[in-house]
Amino acid sequence: MAHIDNKDKPTGTPTTGKPVWNAGKRRSIYGSNTAILIIAAVLVVVFVDWLSVRFNYSKDCTTGGIYSLSPKTLDLLKLVDKTGKKFYLVNEFPTSLDADPGERAQGLKIQRLIREYTDQSSHIVQYKPATLNDLKLKIRRRFGGQFASYRQVVNQFTPLAAELITFSTSEAKKINALANNPAVATTSDQSQNFATLQLSFSRSAGVPRLVERLERKVAATRKNPLPDWPELTGSLVSNLRSIRQQFEALSKKNVLSAFSPLVQKLLKQDAGLLAAQAAKIKAYMDLLNGLKPVKSSHVLSALRADSLIVIGPRTVQVLRRDKLFIPQGNAGLGRVQYLFQGEQAVNSALLAMTETHRTKVVFVSANAMNLISAGGPFSAAAKMLRQNNFKVYQWSPGPGGNPQSPTSSETPPAIGKGVIWVILDLPPSGQMAQMGAMIYSLLEQKISVQLADGGNALFLLSAMPPQLMMMTQGQIPYKSILAGYGVRLRSTYQVVQRMAVQGGQHVDVPQIQISSYPDTIITKPVESLATMLAGAPAQNGAFILSPTYVGTMVPQPQGVRTSVFLQTASSPDIFGQTQPAAPDAAFNPSADLKSPVPLGVMASKGGRRIIAIGNVMFITDQLINSGTPAIANGALTMISNFPGNAELFMNSIYWLAHQSHLIAASPRATVALRIERMSGSEEALVRLSSFAMPAILAVAIGLMVYVARRRI
Repeated sequence: MAHIDNKDKPTGTPTTGKPVWNAGKRRSIYGSNTAILIIAAVLVVVFVDWLSVRFNYSKDCTTGGIYSLSPKTLDLLKLVDKTGKKFYLVNEFPTSLDADPGERAQGLKIQRLIREYTDQSSHIVQYKPATLNDLKLKIRRRFGGQFASYRQVVNQFTPLAAELITFSTSEAKKINALANNPAVATTSDQSQNFATLQLSFSRSAGVPRLVERLERKVAATRKNPLPDWPELTGSLVSNLRSIRQQFEALSKKNVLSAFSPLVQKLLKQDAGLLAAQAAKIKAYMDLLNGLKPVKSSHVLSALRADSLIVIGPRTVQVLRRDKLFIPQGNAGLGRVQYLFQGEQAVNSALLAMTETHRTKVVFVSANAMNLISAGGPFSAAAKMLRQNNFKVYQWSPGPGGNPQSPTSSETPPAIGKGVIWVILDLPPSGQMAQMGAMIYSLLEQKISVQLADGGNALFLLSAMPPQLMMMTQGQIPYKSILAGYGVRLRSTYQVVQRMAVQGGQHVDVPQIQISSYPDTIITKPVESLATMLAGAPAQNGAFILSPTYVGTMVPQPQGVRTSVFLQTASSPDIFGQTQPAAPDAAFNPSADLKSPVPLGVMASKGGRRIIAIGNVMFITDQLINSGTPAIANGALTMISNFPGNAELFMNSIYWLAHQSHLIAASPRATVALRIERMSGSEEALVRLSSFAMPAILAVAIGLMVYVARRRI
């Protein structure tokens, strides 16, 4: 603190005997003391910062070990609560201290995830069975009502069993009577066949014994308080099939020829009786086979450790380790890390249990190549749809089908109301390119039928270079269809960004990144998430399938509502230029389109909806799966480079499916935006420090001020 010499004291003093300072001197002393306190505080902060660097301990709360639920999950849990039904989550991963460390770490991660679900929804409950048998009993009790039809059909086995035993006993008497006739056993082969026939109808080893054994099994199942009806009906079907095959075989010529004439005569006389019994068995087997499969039955046989089980009101799903922890890396080199996707897997199971209707999505293209199955360029998009309870198909038009591709046919797999078509603007390739104009014409006819019948469509478009315009005879595909919904397509332009390269040169590339969007229901959850629209490199530095202009028409057709939900930023380096693009062309006001360039439009007319996006590449595996791996808390987390691509696609599908209540940011998109739940000790420390630290600082500052003023 500032020191005061005796010579600075005033000459006059009040009656108290204490010195009296003038105002200027007092302000000077207070100011110097305050400056010293600030310097001291800064030094303390610097020292603490040095300690944090010297003794580094960090806890990653943004990229790894993420257990807080995403906005999409929270919206899904609202649907779960509306059902009024209980959903049970069961963690079958080992979590005890004596378990394998790797398995225990995964089990604890699942446990924390379950805690988040149960905290957020009153209708999601964690069930902790003592044993595996307890879990099986829980599942059987849960779905006991589904077995009423099984019980009814099984009860009909009793009269059939009595009739089969009566018939078999009668046949056994006739065959035994022939056994005493010397004319029967004429050869050794016939004698052996006759003995086999006797055995088939004997009570000791034949049909009667088999039927009686089935009766005992039926009786034991009925007495069981939690019977395994599917196992019983499966046993009935397999055994009755063998009896029926025996009865039917005895009327075949090649079988009859193995017996002596007298036995053949007996079997021919009883052919009608054998056929009648076989028909009754078949009718009963049809009843058994007609029973609706109980989804919980296969779960009971598949239960095991290292799985997360979701028990819903009508079904059960077992989420195995490979659905919860996706291996990443080289197993041979021992560099495998596991990407945790538990939230996505649980959401997929809950959505299937709450939304019983599954909308059909058909990927449609003029190119009949493999698009959505393994190895296809749009397999990731198809996988996302399946995870979100959609049925996914692929179709390409063709006269009589393209023999080179099983995806090409005249009839689409699904069309009309309740169906969404994803139209991929991919030109036909190979020999089919010569028929491009005809294929596009067939495709446009089917799209018109899809929309006229009440279906919806998502158009993923691309720029049309001159060579493609030649293939379509100068016509722009889908332009007239989109115009009917107020959408203006200008695919002769490709949208590019001018970027600097070495040597002071510039290059125009069809690569547009967007992170700010117009305020629409589709884009609101995606705000600030990066979306990439790009073209595919071709020969000589050129690009194909580049982003293109998709805007709105002025004036709008009557009864149409449109909104631009995707557009470029406003920048002199982003513009739309005609094909072919020059390698180093600057913006030309007289020929190019000025930014911001619209790239996506949502439109509705009556009850029908369409969305048009000016880029077909943005939902390819290359962009959706583009990510940066990050290790946090000993676990692998993949941070998506362009999370907006997948989110915009799924939100568009939800809007087209009239399921806007499911539009929200998904777990994958918000992986870098959510935090990990603190442990109990960490939470207590934060609460204590937030309560105590302000009081401690106030007291400390007060003491420092008091000491300073005492010295004055």
